[in-house]
Amino acid sequence: MSDERMVIIVAGPGSVGKSAITLQFITQTFVQDHDPTIEESYQKTLTINNKTFPLEIQDTAGQEEYSTLRSHNFRAGNGFLLIYAVDNRKGFEEIEEFRKEITRAKDCDNVPIVLCANKIDLPIKEHEVSKKEGQDLAKNYQVPFIETSAKEVININEAFQSIVKLVVENEQSKKSKGKGKGKGKGKGKGKKKDCKLM
Repeated sequence: MSDERMVIIVAGPGSVGKSAITLQFITQTFVQDHDPTIEESYQKTLTINNKTFPLEIQDTAGQEEYSTLRSHNFRAGNGFLLIYAVDNRKGFEEIEEFRKEITRAKDCDNVPIVLCANKIDLPIKEHEVSKKEGQDLAKNYQVPFIETSAKEVININEAFQSIVKLVVENEQSKKSKGKGKGKGKGKGKGKKKDCKLM
C-alpha cells in the first residue's frame, strides 16, 4: 500500500466544518462559507518521520439524502476523520449513525478512525458539547480524540497525521497476524472483525 494512494475519508454530519478542515489542510486557507458538499476529492502528499504518504482525501456529504453515495465512498476508505462541531449537539448525537455506516460499509468493527471535535475556537458559551463528552465517546469507540479548528489552524495537520499513522499501524498489525499459523481456533467468537484494506 505504500506505493498506492491512501484514501482518507472526511465524514460527519452537515455544517460541522468538514470542507473547512479539508481545504485548510490542502490549501492552507480558511473558507468561511462553503456550499454543502456532495463529494470532493483532493490529492496531497504527507511526510511523517521522513516517510512520504500519497493521500487521496475525500470530503463527503453530511446530508441524509446522500447516504447511498457516502456508503460507496466509505467502502473505498482506508481511514476516517469523523468530525462533529462543538456548537452542534444534534450533529454530535448523529456521530453514532456515521460510525455504524462506516463499519457496515467496511464490514468490520475495527476501522481506523480519529474522532475530531471541530470549531474549538468558538467562545465557550457557544459550546453545546463538552470536551469530556467527546473524549468519552472516543474512549467508547477505542479511537483517538483530537480537538480542531480550521479557522485558527489548530491540530489540522495533526489530525491527518494521526489517521495516517493509525492506518499504517492497522496494516502492520494485519500483516503480523497473517504470518501466524492458521486462523486461531476459537478464542471467543472474534467480536472485532479484521478489516480488508483496499
